[in-house]
Amino acid sequence: MQTFTGVQVAAMAIRTPVFFDFVRSQKFNLTGHAKVALLAAKHRESSRSANRTTKKLVMPTILCKLAISNPQDEQPPRTEPEPDEQSASAIKLVDTVLTDSRPIAKVWDDILVHQIGAAVVLADAISILHERQEYDIAVEAIQSAIRNDLAAAWMYDVLALEMKLAKRPDKDIARVLESRIDFANADIPELLIAVVLLSRFEAWDQAMQICREATELNPDLSQSWLLARSVADKSKNPEHRVWARCGILQYVWTDDSAAVHEEALKVITEIAAQLDKAGDSPQAERVRSQLRDATTIDLMLVLRWVGSADLDLLVTEPNGEQCSFKNRFTTGGGRFTHDDPGSAKDGNAKRYEQYVCRTAADGEYKANVRFVLGKAVAGTATLEIIRHARTPKESRTIQSVKLTRDDVLIPLLIKHAP
Repeated sequence: MQTFTGVQVAAMAIRTPVFFDFVRSQKFNLTGHAKVALLAAKHRESSRSANRTTKKLVMPTILCKLAISNPQDEQPPRTEPEPDEQSASAIKLVDTVLTDSRPIAKVWDDILVHQIGAAVVLADAISILHERQEYDIAVEAIQSAIRNDLAAAWMYDVLALEMKLAKRPDKDIARVLESRIDFANADIPELLIAVVLLSRFEAWDQAMQICREATELNPDLSQSWLLARSVADKSKNPEHRVWARCGILQYVWTDDSAAVHEEALKVITEIAAQLDKAGDSPQAERVRSQLRDATTIDLMLVLRWVGSADLDLLVTEPNGEQCSFKNRFTTGGGRFTHDDPGSAKDGNAKRYEQYVCRTAADGEYKANVRFVLGKAVAGTATLEIIRHARTPKESRTIQSVKLTRDDVLIPLLIKHAP
């Protein structure tokens, strides 16, 4: 199976709109940041399609290079790649601005009004200016973009940072941050762009604040939590690192989440031990309390079988909503975390499907086991029922399920102590 990194996905997605359909039709392994890149680039392409008559900023390729990688997500390239066409255009744009003798604001206005290609690489240009410590010129660039109807959510956070570095008056910086309120409910790809840029500038607290905003908008988007983890690790701030990993333990339930959860548990446990060693036992206990809250699961169902059969686990919650591979998230907090379609090629494979509800409501849950096709060893499966997982009240029961043409219904009662 071929693997794509974030940089590769961004480059292909931006230049080739049909790449989105291509990814969906093929079996490619997208690493954590590749998923972020695809999500953001896809959003940008959709925006351009819906706004052909207005100038839009596209997802800059360089931003994906700036995404802070966790070694478990992506391996860095062994050699420094040559600048791509877009980043080369950004360098040329910056050099043009720096050599122009006119007032900087006028230069940027002329460029962004008359050169549509300049708008495409603006974020790359801002990054280059920051690296060259040309903070005043970066400020003028963003302000010009806002004046010329090219505003985006990421601009306000980056503008405030650049203004601070340029030693602009506090009242002006405050005004920019107030303007950002209009973008408080911006879509998540826009927020992730701001996170990546701020991280590149080592503005860790600001980047983590936007990570929190993104996860509040949609806590079930695993890419936001994985990016938050990477930013938190680079910040070396224990509070940020614990928060991001607690979020991963609560909300990241993908088919490959077991390894991510294991890493989160390990790091949080190590942070608590380090706090104990440093003599800060109260804070260590608070971290352990956060970990306990993040790992508590009221109800977990695991359907297991051996063979080539395709079985489906469908869980009806007390409010009548059903959670399955077709409806992975419910309003009651249910999560369908693993689907196994079976395979005729391997008749002895161990298979499973899994349902998780971290905070289960009182009432009756109905687990339906559906036989679709294929063969299961002995014509049976088992359903493991775990209540109050990872707490002192944890209980586990295993029920054998005889597979038939009809669904097998297993009622489950959840009742919390008063």
